[in-house]
Amino acid sequence: ALLSGLQLPFEEISLTDYPEKRADMLQLADRLTVPQIFLQGRHLGGAAELVELYEANELAKLLQAPAADLAQDSRLHRPEYPPKPHAALPKPPPEEIFPLGNMTMALPEVVKLLKERLPLQPRFFSFFFGVKDVKRYCSGKDLVSFLMKYFSMDAVKAAESFLKAGICISANGTGPFTESATIRLQASEPGFGVALNLARKWTADSEAASSDPMGLLKRLKGQLSEILQKHADEQGSIDYIAVAEDPEFFRYELAVAELQMVRLSSMDDGSRRAFLINLYNMLVPHAFAKVGVGTSDLSRSAFFDGISVILDGCFGASLSLNGIENGILRGNRKPPFHLHYALPASSPYFGLAVKCDHRIHFALNCGAKSCPPVKWFTSEAIDEELRVVAMAWAEQDENVKVDLPTRTLWLSQICNWYAADFGSDKVQIATTLHAHCRSGKKEQLKSLLEGDFKLKHLKYDWSTNSRRSHAFSANLTGLLGVLTAPQGR
Repeated sequence: ALLSGLQLPFEEISLTDYPEKRADMLQLADRLTVPQIFLQGRHLGGAAELVELYEANELAKLLQAPAADLAQDSRLHRPEYPPKPHAALPKPPPEEIFPLGNMTMALPEVVKLLKERLPLQPRFFSFFFGVKDVKRYCSGKDLVSFLMKYFSMDAVKAAESFLKAGICISANGTGPFTESATIRLQASEPGFGVALNLARKWTADSEAASSDPMGLLKRLKGQLSEILQKHADEQGSIDYIAVAEDPEFFRYELAVAELQMVRLSSMDDGSRRAFLINLYNMLVPHAFAKVGVGTSDLSRSAFFDGISVILDGCFGASLSLNGIENGILRGNRKPPFHLHYALPASSPYFGLAVKCDHRIHFALNCGAKSCPPVKWFTSEAIDEELRVVAMAWAEQDENVKVDLPTRTLWLSQICNWYAADFGSDKVQIATTLHAHCRSGKKEQLKSLLEGDFKLKHLKYDWSTNSRRSHAFSANLTGLLGVLTAPQGR
């Protein structure tokens, strides 16, 4: 707007028209946000910086300055070929409608009715050391009786349609519905230990999951973000209890089931890395609303082991947050304070691990205030995006702080818990981070590396953006979770 008001000619490169130019912008500007403004090959910054230069009467001087070396760089010019068609986010599939007697009901209303009124009985299945898994069932006969009571209809046919739509699952296998079958209602399963995207079993084809999984994830993230923003205050603190009680959150839980059909195995490493970082960052606030926020080391450990998602159609095995981070993104390394690898060889996700890139730690957000901010990562520019967030992370003294008088390097606990990702000793770790530092801090760290220095770690702030939430806790095995009294700040 300012450039137009000053009647200054400019060339605009739309990242919507030319998404492949995003990597060029990141290389030249070292920033993720748009717009990024260049004047005669000189980077000015964003819109705010442009206004500051104008108000300080510096813009006129820059207009008269000789062109910089980058002025003729092809990365600063719009491609000669026409823009690609705009790729809209995949539309949600049509809402399924069920005829029930003299009326029809949409899928969310059917699931809500069954969840609230269908009598279900808990059944316990022993694992080991006396720990029991809880499943809630009814018989096929009970389901038929319920439907006849409420709708006076051909209840067997309706029950069959519920199984076909993945609302209910038969514990007897995939055969036809029978009144003797044991039926489980997916949406009534206890929250912890159950994959977050299993409020229903996705039984239909998903064009979005197969052709545009990143677009599908972005649509679902937008759906969740709208709910979170609705229950956030001016400081950005969120009432997660209100989120969980919001009818739109229930619709989101049903919609996120479509991720079951995403095929990680069909993605290249860069796409898989970007997709899983974005997925991880979406699952954490989802879980805060669903099962609560961990407030102790034990409960947080159980949280990251137990919160999971089903992908690749692997209904018999879900992928936990630790499986995403330590199993796939870190090349299947042991999570901190764990004895075993995140993905056993028997896991269907075992072969999907990518080469460990330490920069993922500057992109993953576990919900704590000491975590890096949430950004959206793309398949096309994931490498440059990770480079930029690494630079931003290293510039913060809360993450990397150099104390030259005492020759001490203070680092985030991230560099302690995941030290092996950064280097085998303090010199290698410091050298890795030196590559991400700029200007003064880069020189300070270089000075430390020229001699001996001490390495210490900063306190990690585990507080979250929760204004009100349930407190998540787990028993000693970390296999069961419960909701306790709401916790506020």
